[in-house]
Amino acid sequence: MTKVDIISGFLGAGKTTLIKQLLKDLSKNEKIVIIENEIGEENIDAKDLQELKASVKEITSGCICCTLSLSLITILNELGEEGSVDRIIIEPTGLATLSDLLELFNSVNKNTINLNLIITILDVLELELFAGNFGTFFTDQIKNCKILVLSKIDKASSSDLEFAKFYASNLNSNAPIVNHDWTKISISCLENLLQNKKKSHNIILSDYERRHSFDGFDNITVKPKKIYSKNEINLLFKEIQSKNYGEVIRMKGFLSLEGNTSMKIDYVLGQIYTQQRKIPSESVLTIIGKELRINEIKNKLK
Repeated sequence: MTKVDIISGFLGAGKTTLIKQLLKDLSKNEKIVIIENEIGEENIDAKDLQELKASVKEITSGCICCTLSLSLITILNELGEEGSVDRIIIEPTGLATLSDLLELFNSVNKNTINLNLIITILDVLELELFAGNFGTFFTDQIKNCKILVLSKIDKASSSDLEFAKFYASNLNSNAPIVNHDWTKISISCLENLLQNKKKSHNIILSDYERRHSFDGFDNITVKPKKIYSKNEINLLFKEIQSKNYGEVIRMKGFLSLEGNTSMKIDYVLGQIYTQQRKIPSESVLTIIGKELRINEIKNKLK
């Protein structure tokens, strides 16, 4: 029986980097094939992986979840029937729809192929950008995975991490979230995590978080022209916490202050983080939430 692991993730999340890390943990005697998918004609990631101990098969000029699905099914069935490969790692393009990819396994010989790890990598730094611009297309990868791995956590703030875990666990409460140093991640670690998730690895949501589904959200960016006092900013936070503008989950950016200074704003799940800066800055705020009162927000922050 050949194991198949899928390493999905949106554009630039770190799929190839994680695969290279996972290969370090595997036995030298284990025969591995990596299936690399790229929409373009040239697969840069495949060239990056060729120096490793795995064999690389490229599927280019399309996506394996749709236009090239038959090519993927054929390769999987052929490798399974040969019986000479221990593990297949699939790296789909960042634009692949994970639910469609998983559906293809209904056409794969289950006597020779065992779908094992289904991992989605979530870029903590780009989460709000991708979620706001790609919506359900982006969230499909989170909803349909078995394990979520957070990337770029070394560059993220505590509020970035807190929001990412809240966001992901509301979309997929069954998937354990891995949010530690990637040098400590291994195939065996992830397989054990999957087996033991019901015992201790699930994210425990607070009562507040349980009451809210996160299937859809609103996203707005504003650039206020006003120069603010600290009292006005404190009043703004109180109004947001009172849900005067809808349910604000995250707000971050900068506001211009009196005295030619500025304040860095970071608000997540009711917690307020601010940092006064001695330099001026253009005011800009990105706000994410549910049932936001967009017009009232625009009027308040104009």
